[in-house]
Amino acid sequence: MERRDVFENWFRFVNRDIDPSPFGRNQMDFDMESSSNPMVRHSNKRMRSTDRGASRDITASTCQRLADIIGGEVISAAPVCTVMRLRDINATILNRRTRSPLALPFMLSFENNGLNLGESVVLQKELNRMIAALRKRGLIVTAFHNHWLFEEPRLMYIHWENVGMSAEEFARNSFAAAKEAGLF
Repeated sequence: MERRDVFENWFRFVNRDIDPSPFGRNQMDFDMESSSNPMVRHSNKRMRSTDRGASRDITASTCQRLADIIGGEVISAAPVCTVMRLRDINATILNRRTRSPLALPFMLSFENNGLNLGESVVLQKELNRMIAALRKRGLIVTAFHNHWLFEEPRLMYIHWENVGMSAEEFARNSFAAAKEAGLF
């Protein structure tokens, strides 16, 4: 089985209860149709259905309010609002203590076109709870993987996305999922 097939099967399994209607159609079908030419994905007129007219103006003050929702700080406000809160994990990489935002983030980004993205470090024991909590709130889990070698404890990174929620709703749902999963 090719690696792409394994990922597609995993994606379908993890997101099996997510209603694909906000995307206009099933995203996996779209990916498979355009797999022979990756540029087709960017020019296909059906992609327009994903933004659903969700153009919004995320100002610096709005970005600060989004950071406040997660108890974090604004990393950048333009052109994309990115907010982050560090996880309190006693972690080492190569036997050295780390507090790096590259290692311990809970991070969200919000774009004016309605695209909301999230990433967080999770411990292995938190991973399944976090996936379930995100899915329960209608957020699409897109990946989980490691970033580092020789880290203690084992650190995994989970990614999620949404189109259709307001920035505030995405921030609240993402943080509620993290709290439910025991991240905070």
